[in-house]
Order: sequence, then structure tokens, then C-alpha cells
Amino acid sequence: MRTYFFLVTIAGACCYAGSLWLARVAAERGWARRCGDEAHGEGVPRLGGVAVLAAVLVAIGLLLWWDNETSRHLRRKPQEGLGLLLAAAVVFLLGLYDDLRGARPWQKLVVQFAAGMVLFAAGYHIELLTNPFTGGSMALGWLSLPLTLLWFVAICNAFNLIDGLDGLAAGVGFFSALSLFLLAVLASNPFLAAIAAALAGALLGFLPHNFSGARIYLGDSGSLTIGLALAALAVRSSMKGPVVITLAIPLLIFGLPLLDAGVTTARRFLSGHPIFRRDEEHLHHRLLRIGMTHRAAVLALYGVAAFFALASLLLVNYQSSLAPLIALLCGVLAWMVVRQMQYPEFAELGQHVRTGLHGQRAVLRNQILLRKAAGELREASTLNQAWEVAARVFHALEFDGASCEIGLRPGGAVSLRWNAPTELRPEAVPAGECWRLAIPLAAAGRRVGEVELSRTLARGPLHYRTASLIEFVAGSLAARIGELAAGGEREQPVAAPRSA
Repeated sequence: MRTYFFLVTIAGACCYAGSLWLARVAAERGWARRCGDEAHGEGVPRLGGVAVLAAVLVAIGLLLWWDNETSRHLRRKPQEGLGLLLAAAVVFLLGLYDDLRGARPWQKLVVQFAAGMVLFAAGYHIELLTNPFTGGSMALGWLSLPLTLLWFVAICNAFNLIDGLDGLAAGVGFFSALSLFLLAVLASNPFLAAIAAALAGALLGFLPHNFSGARIYLGDSGSLTIGLALAALAVRSSMKGPVVITLAIPLLIFGLPLLDAGVTTARRFLSGHPIFRRDEEHLHHRLLRIGMTHRAAVLALYGVAAFFALASLLLVNYQSSLAPLIALLCGVLAWMVVRQMQYPEFAELGQHVRTGLHGQRAVLRNQILLRKAAGELREASTLNQAWEVAARVFHALEFDGASCEIGLRPGGAVSLRWNAPTELRPEAVPAGECWRLAIPLAAAGRRVGEVELSRTLARGPLHYRTASLIEFVAGSLAARIGELAAGGEREQPVAAPRSA
């Protein structure tokens, strides 16, 4: 443990000093602004990833120079170490370019997949999926490559997305690295434990400069590199050791970043927005909107991240009956967090589901009614008969009144009216408590008239598709009225049909 304490101390001290120096130099030399940003304002430099990566490399380098059991274990795995270093360097350079110049989403994805291929070739791959409740395993075969690459890219971008408040991504990364360190110690994996300890120490040294009132940001060079490194360590931790680390455990370690990424993807999909377009609707942004201070929002999300990290450690003993309870608690916590964010997309989705469960049968019934009524209109031989068919439809759809003004008539205009027999009439309702729908009638290229429908606001939800109603009135009813009106037969207003 002294070796790991040494790594945490060296990485923390190097990152603390390096971040302070970088923040001052970047401000003096104008590195605080990305190319294309406004010229005025000093800004905050996005070069924290440089200090974090440098601190980790210094700590690991000193460990390799120091001859002990842990350093000898690291030297026996040059392929894994060099693969992780090369992949992290590729993503780091991409992030640095994005911090200084700006990169497009497709460019980021291409580089991230390339880095994932490097890690896969170095031995970082998911070969088995283990059920945390039964202990059974399933070999992935050829699915190992796409699933592993998807894992790397998902975690990499999840940390990038959550980097929206001072200290948030670095703090969440610290909890994830600490969890991986403890799991590695339990699994007697010195390689994983050493790198996780160095990364945790570097993030701990970076946080004082990155917390509320930040002097320096992680930037994409930091968030992307940290995400990729942690994802690789999580995959490596699941491959060896007496403690079997299932896929559920890495998912819990990265619970908060994955929750934010999942909510963001679902929200943008529901609203029809591009998946990769930036916005300010992430979990941390919503906490600020509902009234939390910056510091309180970050601390609250720290608590969520710490809970997921603790759950991952408890789930190591998945053979016990505690696993279902842990999974249930994590699901409940995720649901409560998303619910408190008050996203309009999920509120509307919930309303849509409730409407579908409770009113779908009524919608189907009314849709069938509209289709049958369109057939009955073709058999109507007078205007009164056509209006009776339409009135039955309006009554079934819970309108309060309807009027039809027919102007294409040799003998003059005709007015047809219908009022609901048992409900409050529109004339007795204040204008502000009733809404009206006017649908023009046109036949053979000429305007025949207009149908106006009225409905009180006190009525319940609509159990029909408005487009189908408009198609019935402006299509089938307008065509039939046009044919009958052109025939020259005079009709009188009809009485309202009796209620069923």
C-alpha cells in the first residue's frame, strides 16, 4: 500500500503544481481562448488535461524507476502499458486540438474508434458477459470487437458530456478511479491498481484549481483521455483475478456519466434534435435551473457518483442475495434523479404513454367511426342525410356544437346546425372557455362553404386524431356536400340526433 500512497502523493503534487503553472502561463500567452471565440475577455484555459496526463506519466515513470514488486509487475506487461499510453496519447491530441481549434463530431468519433482499436489490439477487450445474479457467463465471439469499441466510445463521450460545471468531471472521475483502485486491490491486480491510483491522485491534485471559480478547465484533452483510460481499466479489471468483475460493476462505476449520456441521447431523440448537437439541458444544467447553486449542484452529483461507486463495490459479492436489492436501489436513484430534472420530453412521453394505455381503445373506436361515416356519406342522397352522418360523428367526438354554411347553391345559401342535446351549449359558455375549429369545404376546385366545430375547455382529452377529423370534414363531407349542393335540392336544418 505504501507504493500506491506514493503514486497518489506524487501524482497529486505534480498535478497541483502543473495546473497552477499552466493556468498562469495560458492566461499570459492568450491560450485561454479557443480559435473562433470572441476576442474580448480573458476566459479560462482548457488545458487541464495536460497537467493530469503529465502528472500520471511522472508518477508511473518514477514507479518504473523504483525497483519493487509493483514496478516489476508493470514491467512484465509492456504491451498493455504501451497500448494504453498510445491510445491515451491519440485521444489526448484530439482533445487538445479541439480545445485550441475546435473539432467536428465525426472527427472525434473516428479518432476514438481508432484509439479503441489500439486498445483492443493491446489486449483490452470484453470476451465474456457475466450474469451478476447467477454467475453464468456467455462468450461473445466476434461480437467482442464491436462491443468493446462501443464501450470505449460511450465512456469517453460520457465524461466529455458531463464536463459542464466546475469540478464535476474531475470529481466524478476521481470516484471512478478510486472504485477501480479498490476493486484492483481486492483482485490482486497491481497493474490496474497502480494506474488507477496515479489517476486518482492526479485528479485529486487538479480539483482545487477546478472547483467553483475555476482557474483552469479539464477541456476535451482531459475529459476524453480520462474517460478512455478509465474505460480501458474497467475492461481490464474484468478479465483476471479471483474476484469476478461483471459488466454490471463497470456500468455502476460510470453510473452518473452513463446516466447523463443516456438521458441526453433519449431527450434529443424524442425532441427530434441532432444527437451530437450541444445544448444546456444536461443533468447539471437542470439542477441549476431548478434553483440549486453551482456548488450545491456539484456536491449533489458527487453524492450520486459516490453512491454508484459504493454500489459497484458491494456488487462484487454478487453471489449473495444483496445483488437484486443493489440493482433496485440504483434504478430507483436513477429514476428519482431524472424525475427531479423536470425534462419536458419525458413529461410528454409519460403523458403519451398514459394516454395510450387509458385512451387508445377510445381513439381506435373513433377512428373506426370516422372511416365508417366516410362510407355512409357516399350513400346520402340529401344534404340533411349527409349532415346527420356528420352530426353523429361530432356527437361521438364530444363536440358541443357544429354549424355548416353552404354558399354554392342555385337557390341561395343554406345553414345547417347541430347542438349537443345533453351538454352545455356553446352560446351559454363565455368565449374564453370554448375553443372553435373552422374547416373550409371545397369541391371540384371551388369553395363550397365552411364547417365550424366548438368544444368547451371543461371537456376531457381528445380521443381521436385531429388529422383524421379534418380529412373527414374537408375531404369526404366536402365532396358529398358539393355534389348535393350542385344538384339544386333545398334542405331544412335537421334536429340533433338522440344520444346513444
